[in-house]
Formats: sequence, structure tokens, C-alpha cells
Amino acid sequence: MKSITFLFVFIVFTVSVTFAGEPVPGAEVFAEQEPDEEPIAFQKTGNSGTVTFGHLDKGMYRILITLPQQKGKLARGADKFDENTKSIYNTKKQSYLLHEKEGFFTIDFVNLKKIKDSKINPVYKVEKNRNGKQIVIATFKVDGKIGEITLKIEALTSKEFSSKAKKVKHDTAKAVIRNIR
Repeated sequence: MKSITFLFVFIVFTVSVTFAGEPVPGAEVFAEQEPDEEPIAFQKTGNSGTVTFGHLDKGMYRILITLPQQKGKLARGADKFDENTKSIYNTKKQSYLLHEKEGFFTIDFVNLKKIKDSKINPVYKVEKNRNGKQIVIATFKVDGKIGEITLKIEALTSKEFSSKAKKVKHDTAKAVIRNIR
């Protein structure tokens, strides 16, 4: 009788995955139609860190956010960050990097429907109100009825923020962010 011997070899690969950031629940996001500057919509980000504003009528809009204070590794160094960078916008990726005392954030504009040229105009302006501060981060124009925009907000560590900021600074797709008056 012949015997057959099988040799099984198991190879285990360990893959380290670096995520872009952690979703930021509880960020307050406002949409205002210009020139009134009165909120027409308000939402807090959910567990996924996203908000969607739909059914926007034709016209100009601006987006304002109030960011929640981050904790642990996501807050370390925010008050002593050694780079001058407050905000950078990557026009190709429609991604906004923002450094505030609350932490380091990336804000992605996705699911743009009926937005003129699918274009977001990045802005950085801090406005004080009775509840604290709001940051105006963008303006955009809705071309027709039922415009829609989704924002995804994630928190980064100072190291992740620094790495992303350096990449965007050398990218020709970055945009200069101007204060609005």
C-alpha cells in the first residue's frame, strides 16, 4: 500500500492599515443662503461624521461648522502645533484640512448634486456667537432646484495632519483660502 503525505504551509501576512482619520460625531454644521446669512438648515454629524443638506434651492450658500473638542491622541499637540498651517484646501480631492484648538480635522465634500461646476470655494473665517465660535469653511452655488451636498468630517492626530498638510502644500491642486468679509 502506498501512502501519500501532504505538506500544508500556512503563510500569514500582517497588514497595517492607516485610516484617514476617525469620524467626528457631534460637529454642528449650518447651511446659510447668502446674502441673508440666516441658517436655513442645521445638522449634527452622526457616528459616521457625515451630514447631508438636500433640497437646496437655486442660489449662493455658505457652510459653517462648530467642532467638538477632541480627546486623547486626537487632541495632543493642538495647542502647541509648530506649523503655521490653519487650513488648506485640495481642489482635486475637495478635501479641507483644518487645525483649530479643538483638534486637527479633515473635511471632505462629497455627493455634490446641482452644484455649479461641482465646485466648492474654500473660505476660512471665524465668527463668534453666543454659543461660542463658528467657522465659515466654504461657499458654493446651486445651479438648479434640489441641490445637494454632503460633508464628511474626520479627526486626525497631529502627525497625520502634518503629513497630509505637507503633501497638499506641494500639490498644485491646493487653493489659497481667503477670509470673507
